[in-house]
Amino acid sequence: MDDIRHFISTNDWSKDDLQAIIDGALKLKASPFQQSLQNKSVAMLFFNPSLRTKTSFEVGISELSGTAVILWACC
Repeated sequence: MDDIRHFISTNDWSKDDLQAIIDGALKLKASPFQQSLQNKSVAMLFFNPSLRTKTSFEVGISELSGTAVILWACC
């Protein structure tokens, strides 16, 4: 787990790292339907109701062939 990095500031990343992120985003934009989440479930925990956020994440997970599991922690 040591290779997990947080994206808080671009100062923490090299130019090559940032370029790799941009290249990956452009590749995903050109071909959005991928198999990268096939046979995987992604759990999302929402503390506030947000239909727009919930829906956009569900669509994204679906386009990557994953299954979204929604957990509401409100009320």
